[in-house]
Amino acid sequence: MTQTLPAKDVNIRYLIDNFGLQKNQDEEFFREWQDNLPELTDLEKQLLEQVKAGFINLTDYPPVLENVVRMAVVDPILFIGRFFSLSIIYSFRTCN
Repeated sequence: MTQTLPAKDVNIRYLIDNFGLQKNQDEEFFREWQDNLPELTDLEKQLLEQVKAGFINLTDYPPVLENVVRMAVVDPILFIGRFFSLSIIYSFRTCN
């Protein structure tokens, strides 16, 4: 019989302990997310490696909370991708 757990009771540590969840750092994992993308500069690659290392460090110390992930991962990626540049903000505002 299948057991249902509320999402609030499941965390990374639970998945590791009960289902053998493991980190995968294989560069070929989710290949479809990596093909046909614009080339990154060396600086962008360095910054993304730092974000990745920070996230991996966070996952070693659960719980990984939403605000922490936003500050440590999402916000830096948005800046690296120039999503906060004035031209993007201006074009977004003119489309709405």
